[in-house]
Amino acid sequence: MRQAKISTAVHYRHQQVTVEAFHLSSLARQNLGLDLAALEQFRQQTGLVDLYWRAMYYKFPDGYKDLAEALVEADGYVFFLHGWDGTHRIWETLPLRLAAAHKRLVCFNLDVNGFGMSPFINDTPEAEQCTPAALIRAIELWLRTLKFWPTPRRRRGKPFYLFVGHSMGAAALFFKEEIGWRSDAYGFYALAPALFCNDTQRQGFFKTVGTGIRIPSFAAVKNALAPHIMEILAAGASPEVKKEHVRVFARTPFGTLAQTLYVLGASPTKPRRADWSRFRVALGDRDRLVGLDNMLYLLDEFGLTDDQIRVAAGDHYFFSYGDGSPPAHRQNREALLEDLLDFCRQLAEEAKGNLGG
Repeated sequence: MRQAKISTAVHYRHQQVTVEAFHLSSLARQNLGLDLAALEQFRQQTGLVDLYWRAMYYKFPDGYKDLAEALVEADGYVFFLHGWDGTHRIWETLPLRLAAAHKRLVCFNLDVNGFGMSPFINDTPEAEQCTPAALIRAIELWLRTLKFWPTPRRRRGKPFYLFVGHSMGAAALFFKEEIGWRSDAYGFYALAPALFCNDTQRQGFFKTVGTGIRIPSFAAVKNALAPHIMEILAAGASPEVKKEHVRVFARTPFGTLAQTLYVLGASPTKPRRADWSRFRVALGDRDRLVGLDNMLYLLDEFGLTDDQIRVAAGDHYFFSYGDGSPPAHRQNREALLEDLLDFCRQLAEEAKGNLGG
């Protein structure tokens, strides 16, 4: 792709990191990397009108580097997937800081599952279109559509792929397909995954609230109820993250809010994998949305070991810090960045070993 031709790209510099913003539909209309037929196929298979993302890469001191060059030279690609009622903004500066700290990365920060600038075609999508499993399938289709995977031709051999998710986005990682990825270096970092396979209490809660949002009279109390929902969802998050959740809640169709919440409780099927060694999980010890004990039991059942799991002091947004946040959130944010850098280094070494694969 020749990014200079994309009129929708937004360029600015932050800590020597360039950020470019894209819509899948804009690339198709300009025939840059895909055509309108590929866009229509993406829409039919996912139920999404569009997909929006930001790509971030280190540019200094080569001020003329563009995204196409960065993709070819990168050690790996990192994908950030937000949770329910969120957008790419909930990650705040974390993707930027990661790209600045590891100068051979391309970070992709996406709007997913009907939120932000990646809406569903129908205001109320089908349940099977908005489950966590459907979310990760849409991301895999996006990767194939843009020819980011299978591994593209590159001067530096194979890249690694690291998927980072929070809440709903983290739950989606557990349903990632293994087939076709055996020759690639890839990993998952799940933050507070909203995965309730063994938690009947939370299954009932999410189904009940999701059903309630569908009720027509709910519109009359939506604005009044929003702050209370946000207090549970983002109690310890920074003010910016809280405001983003309120903004998204106000602008997202009832049907999307309800259906995506409902399926978190109504889809208790346990994900199945032959290999859980590629996962790291971080949990908040006071997370009211994701019960710590039930989640630890579930991860133990999957076979994750102690060195794959971090329990941090904090709530559902234990990595977000601002005015009013618990002090531990600041340390958690820095620890998460170091974890991600360590994971990237580990995967980069694995990718080097896969050059002959």
